[in-house]
Amino acid sequence: MQDNNPTLACTPKLVLEGETDLSLTNAVTFQGTSTSLLTSIAPRYGSRLGGESVTFTGTQFSATTGDYTILIDGIACAVTAATTTSVTCTTGRRNTFNTPSSLSIKIANKGDVSTDGLLYTYVFKWSEGADTWGGELAPMDGETIYIQRGLNLLVDIDHSPILKAVVVEGSLIFTPESDANHERTFDAHYIFIRNQARMEVGTAAHPYTSKLAITMHSKIDDPYLPIYGNKCIGLRFSTLDMHGVAKTPTWTFMDATVEKGAT
Repeated sequence: MQDNNPTLACTPKLVLEGETDLSLTNAVTFQGTSTSLLTSIAPRYGSRLGGESVTFTGTQFSATTGDYTILIDGIACAVTAATTTSVTCTTGRRNTFNTPSSLSIKIANKGDVSTDGLLYTYVFKWSEGADTWGGELAPMDGETIYIQRGLNLLVDIDHSPILKAVVVEGSLIFTPESDANHERTFDAHYIFIRNQARMEVGTAAHPYTSKLAITMHSKIDDPYLPIYGNKCIGLRFSTLDMHGVAKTPTWTFMDATVEKGAT
């Protein structure tokens, strides 16, 4: 069992190299209930153009907006509302793409909020046209996409062109729509995820709850990627997350023959 509000009392000890241990006289008490803790972020992604509202939910927050200093990837997020369990801010514009993702929430007289590893991710949205594609048109059939390190590409269009290759060294992200019957398609000949990159189609904590069809195209005589082949999603020292809605049961035993179409 895990105690989410631990209390630890101790007497600090000072140890100097080559010296005798020195015990300090005042005891220090650490209380989990006094620590501000972040439990969720909504939404988890937002445009690198900024101007989007994001809400951080947790415990031991402050209801005073002026108490907060929030930095996302080192960029200030202007606080607009706060309660003892949540704080909402408006994101700033992220002009660079190669800055590692980070989150810092500080509350006056409380210190740093424990973020528990949660992050808000700035993304380049496919649908944002020239702002995402360097002033050019979005990719067309037969073209190749290179997602460089530090760049997070969010696929928010319903149908992609049939791409030649997608080389990922940053992040390729698919997020579901609120409509469970919404259908999205993504087509390519090769997807290669390498060098600590990431492709996400839902996670265990945040599964993909609408419909997505990823189709890999190739003929038997098309060029092969060494080791991986053709018509493939290749993964090298990276992460591929694919989590859909849990199905129950996932399998069953049959104790008699069932004809096609039987119920």
